[in-house]
Amino acid sequence: MNCWKRRTVLWITCSLLSVHGVAFAVGGYTVRSDGITLRISERGEIAGVSLGPNHRERGLSGGTLLEGCRSGGGVEGRALPGGGVEFTKTLAREDGGRSLNLVERFTPAEGSIHWEIELTGSGAAWSTPVMTRLRYPVTPDLRFWTAWADPRQDVPVSDPMTAEEVCDWADPLKPRPPMEATLYYGAPYYRYDAPRLYFIPFPRNLFCIPLAVFLEERGDLGLSLALSPDDFTPDLTLATTSDGAVTFSRLFRRLGEGRTVRFSMDLVAHAGDWRAALGWMTRRYPGYFDPVVPAAHEIAGTGAYSTDWVDFDAAKMRGMAFMVNWKASFDFPYMGMFLPPVADDTEWRSFRGEQVTIARLRDYSRKMRALGFHVLNYMNVMEFGAHLSWPPPPRKAAADADLWKDPNDFTYGPLRDAVVIIPPGERETNVNTVNIPGGPYWSWEGCIFLDPGEPVYRDFLLEQARRHMEKLPESSGICIDRLDWCRLYNHDRDDGLSWFADQPVRSLLFSWRSISERLDPIVHGAGKVMYVNNHDKRLDILHHIDGIFDEFTYGGSPLNLTALLCVRRPALGWTAEEKNLRPDPDAFFQKYLYLGVFPMAPFPGNDHSLGPGEWVDRQYLDYGPLLAALRGKRWVLEPHVISVRGSAAKANIFEVPGGYVIPVVYAGREKTVRVALRGLPGPSGGARYIAEALHPGAEARVPVAMTRTGRGLELSVPVRRGCAVVRLTTR
Repeated sequence: MNCWKRRTVLWITCSLLSVHGVAFAVGGYTVRSDGITLRISERGEIAGVSLGPNHRERGLSGGTLLEGCRSGGGVEGRALPGGGVEFTKTLAREDGGRSLNLVERFTPAEGSIHWEIELTGSGAAWSTPVMTRLRYPVTPDLRFWTAWADPRQDVPVSDPMTAEEVCDWADPLKPRPPMEATLYYGAPYYRYDAPRLYFIPFPRNLFCIPLAVFLEERGDLGLSLALSPDDFTPDLTLATTSDGAVTFSRLFRRLGEGRTVRFSMDLVAHAGDWRAALGWMTRRYPGYFDPVVPAAHEIAGTGAYSTDWVDFDAAKMRGMAFMVNWKASFDFPYMGMFLPPVADDTEWRSFRGEQVTIARLRDYSRKMRALGFHVLNYMNVMEFGAHLSWPPPPRKAAADADLWKDPNDFTYGPLRDAVVIIPPGERETNVNTVNIPGGPYWSWEGCIFLDPGEPVYRDFLLEQARRHMEKLPESSGICIDRLDWCRLYNHDRDDGLSWFADQPVRSLLFSWRSISERLDPIVHGAGKVMYVNNHDKRLDILHHIDGIFDEFTYGGSPLNLTALLCVRRPALGWTAEEKNLRPDPDAFFQKYLYLGVFPMAPFPGNDHSLGPGEWVDRQYLDYGPLLAALRGKRWVLEPHVISVRGSAAKANIFEVPGGYVIPVVYAGREKTVRVALRGLPGPSGGARYIAEALHPGAEARVPVAMTRTGRGLELSVPVRRGCAVVRLTTR
């Protein structure tokens, strides 16, 4: 726990300091907060930092840059009340065009120094990358970490990736020495020449939380640059270099027209552990990490993506830690028309050719709930229709009330303003169907991409959500599919904030924020949950979201990104086929345990995912009790809370109702693994900790020996098949 006493002081100095052989000017201003003293030059550039209770000096440098711009004059600095400082300067484009006014503020905050940027420009609109750059002095001890898909950023990334690379997994919790890399926030940004439609987050060069962390093991020092997820940033990249520099580049925000664009971030001093940095982020921005409805954890477990009622062995599924079916809704007449405007007992013909009623759907949820399981109903806010035509055909319905019965009538009638047209500059693609500039974006079974930020479609979706809450009371909520469309832009609309290809556009990220904010009171007001299948793996998409049911966690990168986005919310993952478990089912399950993610169960009727079978059922039954122990998990993010002696295995620690769960995995042929715990609060009221281990394929819990040390506890964990899950409770 960080107990550095908070002090806030600002003064002006004029001197030169040499640290780690790097000379830098201190002259200017100094801002202090918890465990951090930041020195800023008279030109408003970061010129040094001291960290920790012992004020360890480091030659940190950095500041704000705009690509293609230079300083257009002097810099005005002034002290602010409360110990902060503000700088004002003019930046001009190097091509002699536009200019803007830059204001930067550094102020003491709770646990950090808060850094704000304001950019105000006159004249015509334009855009350029807005960059925040830091350089930390490199020593042999220095390590870097971010919430990345894979720490092996120095290994070349294939495109397209092979199946072997997709399923290859590396531990995302491993800091690395600084290296040359460029990472993309959630997904590579949209480009005309590389639109990357139907994006799947298999690449390694992705990150999901805007956090750059420098760590020094010697001295136990850490410094993080944390960007605010509240900021509207259509796209973001993170570049790192081997000389200790990191650069966040914010892309496609509109400048000029007299508007002021604001960005904010924090410099955070902490212990030399990535947990401290991520813990600060979760405390500072809880709305992006915590489920809105705490009951979201109650439905967590292995899941399914099955269609309608199929007979199954409920006891066997409980043994596999099964809890929820994301209902593969082929019961809708077509994509987007999830609950038609009909009476509860009125039949319609489903997409798969069956007669369906609302009453039948309600009965399915009721039956599942009676067995102790949950149902998430399918929803999609960016795809609509089925087997549509283009250009739009003549209307068929004689009456407006019947428009919903034909997908062409409804798409090109009430929802026509929401159709997103492919811009002229985009490269023609041929995935599933040909996407040609001037036409719509095609997707699954001839549906097309619609913009949920358009009022007519937004209001239709909100009404669909209200019908779900009212008509399906035994359902536990909804899961929203296919957020990969958030990468794109509607070139025929203007959100007032985005600027792409030298024109105003509406970012679909903006549209998603608009619809999710409005879905929040409808879904959560009914006491239900809202999950997403977020192909675009970025934190700012997850405001108002209770959990993730990811379609691709059989791949290494999606598994890591989903886990890091769900350190305080439930995470369910996809298992595509039995092959995902082979050749080593122990390795398959142990990475899920380590990261606190539930894999999909082999459930009857699963669509394009794992089906039951004698061998695969046996593996899930072996690991079911271990997975069940994870329910309600929240990562413990105190620094140095857990370590494994001699690196004999990997271990993580989660807080769960009633205590803690400690997965110990990848122990190879070890029989016993020693795990050290530090900083856990002691049991109250004279109670004591009790530790028991669960092993794959074994029913009985095994006592775990504990030794109290000067810094905490040491557990001697017996392992089998390289694994144990330790339950730490009080008695």
